[in-house]
Amino acid sequence: MDVNRKGLTRRQFLTYVLGGTGAFMGSAVLSPLVVSAFDPIHRGSSGAFSKTTWKVSDFNEQLPTHVTFSQHIDDAWNSQDKPNDVFVIKYQQKLMIMSHTCTHLGCHVNGSLQGDKSVAPQYNNGKDWFFCPCHGSLYNIYGVPTPTSPAPRPLDLYEYRVASDGTIEVGATVGRTNNTWNTNPNPTVS
Repeated sequence: MDVNRKGLTRRQFLTYVLGGTGAFMGSAVLSPLVVSAFDPIHRGSSGAFSKTTWKVSDFNEQLPTHVTFSQHIDDAWNSQDKPNDVFVIKYQQKLMIMSHTCTHLGCHVNGSLQGDKSVAPQYNNGKDWFFCPCHGSLYNIYGVPTPTSPAPRPLDLYEYRVASDGTIEVGATVGRTNNTWNTNPNPTVS
């Protein structure tokens, strides 16, 4: 028998074959589990729009109107309808559906309201319409912060579409910058 033979021994061969077979069978069993566990994370958002009872005629170009709706949210494994409130104003033949969340630290901004009625701007000596009670950010009627506000950018807008029955359907939020505050990707309304 040749001791210096350079080849694969029977023991090494069986070790490789059995190890490879075990690894293949293990991955065949585990891969569906891993895929199903991480599937909701990789699944794109449905782009769901939430139905409201609002009509375009409910809003004007003078002052934002405070309205509420039930927003459908798909978040990985969770799917839920959550109450939400927004401020809506017409600007350049489009609706600006503005988030109530301050862009500084996420607090809930207050609009110039008396009860449920919109009133003239009442903050900063009648110059600003929105006020964030957390750190004092002030915004005009279009959700643009004053230069001295800690808020870094305007209030976010919501996407929307007009349904065949004339009601508004609300989608996801779209961020704005101070330079593009009046850029509105939404459809024109009368």
